Amino acid sequence: MIRRLIFRLYPTAWLQRLYLFFMNSLHRLLLYFCLSLFSGKLLAQETFFRRIYEPKSGSYVEVVSLLSKLPSSGFAPVRVTIANRTDVPASVSLMFQSESGSGYGSGALKTKSSFVASSPKGTVTSSDFLVPVAAVVKDSGHSYNHNSQTLELTMVGVTAGSYVQSSTGKSGLPSLLISEALSTKNASPLDSEVNAAISGSSGGYSPSNLVFGGKFNPAQMPEDWRAYVGYDGMLLTDLDWGNLSPGARSAILQWNRNGGFLRIFTSNSVTSLATLSITTDGDANPAPRGKGYVQLNRIAPALTLDAKTLVNECLKVNPGPTRQAEVISTEYSSTSWGLQNQLGTKTFHFVMFILVLIAFGILVGPINLFVFAKSGVRHKLFITTPIIALGASAVMILLIFLQDGLGGRGQRVQWIELVRADGDNNAYIYQEQISRSGVLVGNRFLLTDPSAISPIPLAPSQWTRLNPASNNDQSYEMNFTDNGLQVSGDWFQSRSEQAQMLKAIIPSRARIESSDATNEAALLSNFEYEITDFYLRGKGGKFWKAQQIASGKNFLASECSQAEFETFVNDRVTLLGKSQQEKIRQLSEREGCYIASSSKAPMLETYSAIKWSNDTTIITGLVQKSEAP
Repeated sequence: MIRRLIFRLYPTAWLQRLYLFFMNSLHRLLLYFCLSLFSGKLLAQETFFRRIYEPKSGSYVEVVSLLSKLPSSGFAPVRVTIANRTDVPASVSLMFQSESGSGYGSGALKTKSSFVASSPKGTVTSSDFLVPVAAVVKDSGHSYNHNSQTLELTMVGVTAGSYVQSSTGKSGLPSLLISEALSTKNASPLDSEVNAAISGSSGGYSPSNLVFGGKFNPAQMPEDWRAYVGYDGMLLTDLDWGNLSPGARSAILQWNRNGGFLRIFTSNSVTSLATLSITTDGDANPAPRGKGYVQLNRIAPALTLDAKTLVNECLKVNPGPTRQAEVISTEYSSTSWGLQNQLGTKTFHFVMFILVLIAFGILVGPINLFVFAKSGVRHKLFITTPIIALGASAVMILLIFLQDGLGGRGQRVQWIELVRADGDNNAYIYQEQISRSGVLVGNRFLLTDPSAISPIPLAPSQWTRLNPASNNDQSYEMNFTDNGLQVSGDWFQSRSEQAQMLKAIIPSRARIESSDATNEAALLSNFEYEITDFYLRGKGGKFWKAQQIASGKNFLASECSQAEFETFVNDRVTLLGKSQQEKIRQLSEREGCYIASSSKAPMLETYSAIKWSNDTTIITGLVQKSEAP
């Protein structure tokens, strides 16, 4: 109505255009104002872009990172929404490249992956992808170094676009997630306090753009535990906990039991972990829960936090969030890693290669010049020289094969924690492995179980390619298929030493259960493989042991001393990294906890060309009540 009246009063075209320009500008201002009101929700995630590819129908493609900060390893959850209001199907291809490094010329890790998102005609489709990120494996303890990560997206299809998400970290700072509600009230003081604390501890320059944690919207959290595996801790309110979907809540509890630090704030005096349906392995606060901890704290209704106190608590080593990036970058690049010591060392026999080079020099030089292509037949040099070079190369290759052989050999150790409580019938698997390879003809392998893998830097040597002092780039590729995660690249290289860390959560019915309620030494093994040694911390300070326990058989443990129990624990954990050793020792101190070992348990399989020997499995758990058949 107003528009018609204006056009009648001012029929001049330029006045009409001026009116339209004014109204459009007003609409934009109103839209910007409305978006500002909801900016907290928008900032809880990072929008890569939103592209309209068919203006008439309003069809668009939107790509969003559900967590505003990249994890130190593992996967970044990305959601792709295609609103396809056209009469034909729509699809886009997304190519990701993640890169991590500590700056100042150090070698970078690069991880590539690709995905396809599609939407049938006339539908709105959302697809969640776990995008592999390059792990932070270099120590940034120096005052001038920092951990930088980027995730670059290139998209083609019904529309095109590109975007780069980046994060900055620092040694000693755990990788944290904080809910939108807590971040809105406390982000600025928390970020300021983190930068002040890290700068003070480094004794010099520190990047000023460090953030306390990546923000998230509880209503949009992923429902796969692998989306959280690269984060050390999570902070949220009890209301946030209630706003999580059941699938997201289950995934977070799995992440927490696998080593994550979960911290929940509440202003309700009657709220407890029990009312939140969270069970723990103890009554302390923070309370142990598997390999991780859960902590409940009171907070004022205004949700205002004491920034200094909270930052200092999060920077504490124990109890506190595990710094996965710091663990990976420092624990294995020394001579104290038991698994690497078990693999042993290998000397490079270079004498034969020197002799071959000397012989090659004599042949291609004086003998070639004065015998094979002597004066008058110098043109034969064009024939004899390549033949000699090819022969020398063949001899060098033969020597390499004789010295190093095909494939390689390695050592593996895994820790399996069995819960069998509160409907959680999963096996929580943590595996470390190291190998030394000869000549490899491929580098591709498949992870069939839902798992996460990260490279481990080793101490500098003539065999290692990834170490804290290395300036060489490492390139990996990881893509999801119907059969699992397809992995290739520099995970395994010819004539090299390499190590990896794997995590997996898989369903399992394995358990140790009581066969006589009146005798805690009467037990039954429901494992599918033989248990070599078994030790149990019983009630009243008693300890029990058993050996060579067959699958599916009843057995009666005999009493042993506490010193014998602790000796067994210490002997078994020495193959693992120091942080995992400490976690197993803490678990073994809980009454009713058992620790066992086996050489028959299946491992998480990676590259088949490596011959794995002396596989060691450590099993921990609680004795279960007998289940009715």
